[in-house]
Parts: sequence; C-alpha cells; structure tokens
Amino acid sequence: MKLKIFAASLLIAGASISSFAQGYKDGIEYYKVDQLDNAKELLERNLSSASNKAEAFYYLGQIALHQGDAATAQSYFDKGVAADANFPLNYVGQGQLALKNGAKPAQFDAARKLSKKDSKLETAIARAYYDVNPTKYASEIEKCIKNARKWHANDPDSYIFEGDTYADLKDWGKSAGQYELAFTNDPDNVEAYVKYANTYFNVNPSMALERLEELNAKRPNSALVQRQLAEKYYSDNQGGKAAEKYGEYIQNPNHFAQDEVRYVQLLFFGENYQKSYDLASSLINKLDKNDPKVFFMQRMKLYNDVQLEQWDKAVIDGKAFFAMPQPADADYQSRDYTDYAQALQKVGNAEEAIAAYEKAIEINPKNYDLMRNLSDSYADAKNYDKAIEYIKRVVEGEDSKANDIYTLGNCYYSMAVDATDANVKSAAIENARKYLTEVNEKVPGNVLIVNKMARLEKLSEGENITGKAAPYFKELVKILDAKEDNSGYDSYYVSAFNYLANYELTCNKNEAAAKEYYKKWLDHDQNNEDLRKYVNSLK
Repeated sequence: MKLKIFAASLLIAGASISSFAQGYKDGIEYYKVDQLDNAKELLERNLSSASNKAEAFYYLGQIALHQGDAATAQSYFDKGVAADANFPLNYVGQGQLALKNGAKPAQFDAARKLSKKDSKLETAIARAYYDVNPTKYASEIEKCIKNARKWHANDPDSYIFEGDTYADLKDWGKSAGQYELAFTNDPDNVEAYVKYANTYFNVNPSMALERLEELNAKRPNSALVQRQLAEKYYSDNQGGKAAEKYGEYIQNPNHFAQDEVRYVQLLFFGENYQKSYDLASSLINKLDKNDPKVFFMQRMKLYNDVQLEQWDKAVIDGKAFFAMPQPADADYQSRDYTDYAQALQKVGNAEEAIAAYEKAIEINPKNYDLMRNLSDSYADAKNYDKAIEYIKRVVEGEDSKANDIYTLGNCYYSMAVDATDANVKSAAIENARKYLTEVNEKVPGNVLIVNKMARLEKLSEGENITGKAAPYFKELVKILDAKEDNSGYDSYYVSAFNYLANYELTCNKNEAAAKEYYKKWLDHDQNNEDLRKYVNSLK
C-alpha cells in the first residue's frame, strides 16, 4: 500500500500564517508546472484577495482552455480585460481563442502595444501559437522566440518554453538543458527548477534534489516548492525528510486538504506512529462525517494502533473502520483485515480473527504470510483441520520454509493431544511424526524440533512408558548441554530427566540410573522439595 487537514492547535508552532502566504501567486506556480487542478483551486481560493485580479483571471482562463472549456476561458479573459485593460496577457488569451476559431489574432498586436519589446509577453504569444498548432504556426513561434531573445537574451521564459517543446518530443536531455539555462539566468525561477527536477529525477535523483533544495532556500514560502521537495524525498525513499518537509508545508495556507492525509501517511511510514495517530484523529474530528477522507484516516488509526501494540484500541478502531460506509473510489486492502485480525488475536478473539484473515486471503490469495497467520488463528481456536489446510498450502507452495514444516507437524501434534477418537489420534501422530522427521533432517540439532519429537513419542506411548521417547529426550539433553548458555532451558531439562528417570525405573528396573536422572532433574528444579525428599529416599 504506497498513500490529506489538521486543527490549528496541532500545527507546528512557528512563523505566522501571513508570512507563508503567496496568495494567488502559488496558483500561478502550479499552473506553470502543469498541475492544473491544484492551480485552479488556489487561484479560486485566493481570487478575492488577489493583488492583480487581471493576472489571476488570465491563468484561470488558460486552465479552462487547457481543459477544453473555451466558453469559460473566454469569460475569464474578458473579466481580466475588464479588471485591468492595461494588463496585456488577457489579450493574448483572447487572441489564442480567435486563432483556435480560425480568425486572425488581432489581440496579439493589441497586447504588444501595451508592453513594447516585452520578452515575457512575446514568449506567451509563442505559447499561444504552439498550443493551437505547433506545426502550422512554426514560423510565427520561431519569430516570437527570436524577438524575445533579441530584447532580453537572459529572460528565462523563452528557455523554459523551448524546454517544454523538447519535453513534448521526449528529448529529456535537451529539455533539462533548457531548464538549466533558465534557472542559471534567473536563480529564483520556480518553474525552471521544478521542471528540471521532474525531468532529471529518474536519471540523477540526488542532483534533482540538490536543485530543489537550492530553490527551497531561495523561495521558502512557496507552497509548490515545499510540496515538490517533500514528494521527491518520498520518491527517493527518504521518508524522514519527506515527513519533515511535509510538516513544514502543511503550515502553508496554500496547502491542499489531501496533503494532510498524505502527511498522516508519511508520519506512519516514517515510524512516527503516535503523531500519525493523533493527526488522523484530529482530521476525523474536523471533517464532515461523510467526507471520504474520514475512511482513510480511520484506517490509519487502526494501522498506528497495531504498530503501537495498543490492541484494545486497535479492536475498537478496527470495528469503527469496517462499520463505515465504503467510499466509491476506495477498496479494502488485505492489510486492513490482517491488522484487525492481529489485534483480535491479541485480545483472545480467535473466531473473529479467523473471519478477518479469511477476508484478507480473498483479497490476496497468494499471500503465504496470510496463510501462516490464518493457520495460527485456526490452531488457537483448536480447529486443527483448517489450521492444517492452510499451513499445508504454504508447505506445498514456492515460499515454503523449514519452520512451516515444523508448524504443520506441530498442528498434527496438537490435534493428537486433543483427539478423543483413537483413530484420529493415531493418524495425527503418524502425520506429526512424518513432518517433524522431515524438518529434523533439514535442521538437525534444533531444540524445539527435538523436544517436540520427544513429546510426540511420549504421547504415542499412552499411559505406559515403553521407551520410544527415550532416544529423543537423550538427544535433547545432549543438544542443551552443548550450549554455551543453557540457563533458560530448565523446563526442557525437567521434562527430559523426568521421562528418563521413570523409563529406567519402569522399563529397565535400574534404580541407580533412575536416581542419577532424578538428581539431574532436581538440579533444574531446586524448589521441588517433594522431589528432593524422594531422591534422598532412594538407595
């Protein structure tokens, strides 16, 4: 599963909101790097307070034009002219629409009269020609760019335009070269830096990040720059830096609601679970209950609960999550069910855990870890047939490990322990013996495996000791004695010496050998006074 609104009291303390604001200018920056929906949102959000409404109307018109809505574009360009008849760009927009309709773009000349020998205006006119038909108007475009360079050789706009034309041809090297020329001529140019970073990131991510970091130092209040740098950190697997930069960006009044959800997720993947949980909770409390983002934030609460091992809370948050209406564009993920199942297991609700794991398997039927978890859950519920069914699928699959074979043998062992039917018990013992022998050959000398084999043979003997388990208990003792530190294995020693002592007494009638085993048992069971008295009573 690779990844949007916080209460003011939760925002990181720092500079005032006004010091971050670029207002509608942030919208223009987003437009220039082709993020039209984000640009439109910020331009509309800041339109009433825009210091230059004519400029804002022009970019809203361009967005509408790029989105195929010529009527709305015409309306915005007309509003721009009405707001400031001396602002030339809206005439460029009107001329572009005329050109699209097959008419002569007389408005271009009107714009030029308002700002003579203006290289930026000339590049905007070149773009208008290009957007309508780059082939048909190739000579006009070339003339505009020549004029722009003649009037202002170092103006970045003409280089950015040429970089865009190379990008359209997928000539990324030439495209990046033009963007680099642009920010070399204008070291504060956001558009050139961002387009360079986007073009160059897949080739040399560290260089792309260096450029964005340089730009961020120069333009610390740009929402676009903050966001782009955070995204690039994330794409470069620098989760900690991404979360830090997003935390800074979220303070910017021109951030987007969906980015607050993104921040919650970044905190989670950066292992800052408590903060991620708190911010998700804050969002849920702030949003309308029908907002789809509530669904995703409730999911993040569950995920964070599990990582924090807050199992009771995880069960509560999981129930709340699955009780919510599912948004039309959202699907349940296998992790939703596995995290919930894990919490249910931890609080002892094996039956509901099984149901959740079954749902996860439906979503991801080839996930062997899910099968292992489901087998464990069925075993906890003493449904050994189903536990064996799932762990067998793992053992027979391409992801099988020695531990899976051990688990299968152990499932059969547990079935044999609980079986009341003699035939079921016998068959379970045979299967347990088969898989435990197999795993013992793969991993010889393993304490858990040898101990389980010894207990299995003891179980197979029934109430009367026959000695079938003796070789395994002796092997277990040998393995334990060879360990540098065997201080944590008293219970293993006790079970082994208990069996071996009784075996010597009942099967071999060898009291001396039995006494030695009882004494060794006592060495690992110092507080067993009854055993001590018994040992002392033996000859």
